[in-house]
Amino acid sequence: MATIRTEICPLKFHIWERLRITVGDEGNEGTYSCRISDIEDNRLVISRPVFERGNSLLADNRIITVYCIRSDAAYALSARLKETKPKSPDQMYLLDLGQIRRVQRRRFVRLDKSIRLKYQILQRPVQEPVDPGSSNMIDARSLNLSAGGLLISIESGMAVDNIMLITIESCDLDKLPHYLLAVCRHTGTNDNKQRVAGVEFILLEDLLRYLKDSELKLIPEEARLFDDSMQNSLVTEVFSEQLIMRQKGLL
Repeated sequence: MATIRTEICPLKFHIWERLRITVGDEGNEGTYSCRISDIEDNRLVISRPVFERGNSLLADNRIITVYCIRSDAAYALSARLKETKPKSPDQMYLLDLGQIRRVQRRRFVRLDKSIRLKYQILQRPVQEPVDPGSSNMIDARSLNLSAGGLLISIESGMAVDNIMLITIESCDLDKLPHYLLAVCRHTGTNDNKQRVAGVEFILLEDLLRYLKDSELKLIPEEARLFDDSMQNSLVTEVFSEQLIMRQKGLL
């Protein structure tokens, strides 16, 4: 099982920030989510945690692990879950907050995940409407992914700085859009001698760095909508998927 490097660090919490909670022994954890309702001296007031998956249940006075997922990294700390007095139907306390640790140093958690997709390298300048259903789309599979991009197996003909339209054919991640624009960052071969390419998703706010406005109008609108907010949602979903895989002993 791989270990995730940790580092003690400061972290400032924010009202209504989403937290993820795990409880129970390794391999048998339960996963919950909640939001910060208030920040008080030596404790956090949270919304009552909502069960997501797993086998272990929350209970008053249990020691839990709390995860806070930010765009730069994920952070974790131990805490004690406590009912309010008088008991509230929609709030609880997090007490005895432990040291905050950075549990993922890289900006985006990466998962080994095979996803069926198609891609089309855009011929520059783009002068004709780009059709995601055309015969120019090439079948491929991802080898891993993050909220920032994909590592995909390729045949040939892709080069660094190529811009492409990607269509996700089949994936169990709800926050991964069906259509995306991406730029090739590197190509090479992996340990299995497969030819691969690392591609980075292009965010809405960065589109004009790569394509002219006249070119963007010829690309499906759905491929131009991936913004910072959508990427942050994907960060959270991919990290949650990593937690599940760790619980199952797959990482």
